Amino acid sequence: MMIAYSVIQGVQDSIFSIVIVYAMLFLLTLIIAPFKYIKNKDKVTEETNIDVKSKPFTIEDIKDEDMMVATLVASIDARKTLNTDVVVKSVKEIK
Repeated sequence: MMIAYSVIQGVQDSIFSIVIVYAMLFLLTLIIAPFKYIKNKDKVTEETNIDVKSKPFTIEDIKDEDMMVATLVASIDARKTLNTDVVVKSVKEIK
């Protein structure tokens, strides 16, 4: 038993489905958009200045590839947390 289904009906169903998907996406954006105005209380707002009285830090002080990766990851995390430029002054190995 075959039901006659024309191309016009297929196009109408496709357009209807697309409209529903975009309506759902629009509703999701309306629900999610107010979250950017909620303040995060855990965010660090104070700048911390640590004065290190030692020799200047250079790229030669990095001993291996793991130390380089750890330094880069820590500086990227500090940049995202503090929302300011970060300068690596020293690196210390913790065992």
